[in-house]
Amino acid sequence: MRPRPVSLHDPREFPILYVDDEAENLRIFELTFRREFTVLTAQSAEEGMRLLNANPVALVLSDQKMPGMTGVEFLARVREIDDRAIRMLVTAYGDAETLGSAINDGRIYRYVAKPWNPDEMRLTLLRAIERYALDRERSTLLSELTLLNRLSRTLHRELEPDRVVDHLVEAAHTQLGFNGASVLLFSDDRKLLTWAGIAPDEEVAARVRGVELLRSRAPGFFETLEEGSTQTLAVEDIGSLEGPIRDWVTEVSADQIVVVPLVGKTEVLGALAIDNRRGGRRFGADDRTLLDGLSTQAVVALENARTVADLRSSQAQVQRVDRLGTLGTLAAGLAHEINNPLVSIDTFLSLAPEKREAASEDNFWTDYHALASSELERIRGLVGTMQQLGRGDEERPIPAEVDLGQVARDVVQLLEREAVAKGVTLESDVGDEATKVVGVQAQLHQVLLNLVMNALHATPAEGRVAVCVTPESDASGDAVVEVRDTGSGIDPENLERIFDPFFTTKDPERGTGLGLMISHQLVLAHGGSIELESSKDAGSCFRVRLPRGGGAA
Repeated sequence: MRPRPVSLHDPREFPILYVDDEAENLRIFELTFRREFTVLTAQSAEEGMRLLNANPVALVLSDQKMPGMTGVEFLARVREIDDRAIRMLVTAYGDAETLGSAINDGRIYRYVAKPWNPDEMRLTLLRAIERYALDRERSTLLSELTLLNRLSRTLHRELEPDRVVDHLVEAAHTQLGFNGASVLLFSDDRKLLTWAGIAPDEEVAARVRGVELLRSRAPGFFETLEEGSTQTLAVEDIGSLEGPIRDWVTEVSADQIVVVPLVGKTEVLGALAIDNRRGGRRFGADDRTLLDGLSTQAVVALENARTVADLRSSQAQVQRVDRLGTLGTLAAGLAHEINNPLVSIDTFLSLAPEKREAASEDNFWTDYHALASSELERIRGLVGTMQQLGRGDEERPIPAEVDLGQVARDVVQLLEREAVAKGVTLESDVGDEATKVVGVQAQLHQVLLNLVMNALHATPAEGRVAVCVTPESDASGDAVVEVRDTGSGIDPENLERIFDPFFTTKDPERGTGLGLMISHQLVLAHGGSIELESSKDAGSCFRVRLPRGGGAA
């Protein structure tokens, strides 16, 4: 048990040391007060020092005129040993200067003149002991408050409920000095109290864990606990205790077990229990006050940890659902992107029968066969790209020299039928000079295809979409591809989100919000950048900058 001041109603718990070189004075003092106080006496300062070092003393009285050391000097030494002990000077010979110096320097609490009156001396002793007890209580409370604050910070840093419980019982046992400590928590159905933590974790703890605390066998204990009331289980009341509670007290073999409820926001979470299995004094109101403060901090820490655990569980579930949703979105986006090249292949296959006999249609066979073959290759590249994005870009394709002008012409030719169907003019401006970069052709084709498709979807009938390729725009030497449209533009609040995964302003059947995100990733992988200029009802311009030396890896 940790030492604490006891009740002020029992002054015998506060020893008094009286030092005087006259044995008769000591004898009178002892006979007068030994029934009310614990009295120690010494006939010299040296003997008084030995007693003081061997015994905790609350009050020291000393005669002034003693051989070898005056009373003022002796009390100054007492102050060095224990400055909390109350010091009083008892003498008939002290001069005003000596007494004034002793009092003003703080070496003595009070001066008592000889001969002293028993009643006055008794009142003086009681007041001195009261001051000592209050000073000790204040010091202890400040110390415990500091310790409680430190424990609170430790508890609140923990985000795992089990760790909170372990810290709680260990702190109650080792830092607060209780012989044993346990935390009991209600099960989900509140029919059982589980042993969440016990300290010290030894043979007694193993026996206690074997005690099953069921509501059906201890309804009174459960009811009192859920009312938020502290319970004291005393060994002398063991015959009246409910079965499991009696087993608990028996296994711990303590005179008392104090059970403090852990009262949460909506319900009692369980209890913090401490015991005095090693004997010593019984628990008082000050212990319960300390435990109330500790239990309050423990509840806050436990509820915070449980909230974090619930959030983690919910987050894991959301992530599982999100992964399923992402798979569905990726599948829908992949189907959407594959449908475009399939239009060209379907057109070629549909026209093939009627063109089969027409010799004048050699250009048809040459051009559309080449286009269909390239689109099949693009589908293969698209599927490979999606696989790459899904597995973290394992087995990256090898970069090679790519003509951006040719990529732009291929995209325009591929989407020309869709533009005509919408009544939109689709044109390209690539110039005669080849604009070459080092990269992955299928990926750059995918980037430009996504940008032109978005432009077509955003442009109303009789509008215009233009694809421009320039070798370099400034001193940086980057190749630039621009996709401009005369569509409705993008709302300012959406500009920052336009490249976010799955963000789209299109109807669900028109897009998934995946194209621009993939385009952005592919351009970054090539060491380039995408810029966007747009204003409401004035159209948009996506500008892709790619280093001429290439950046793809």
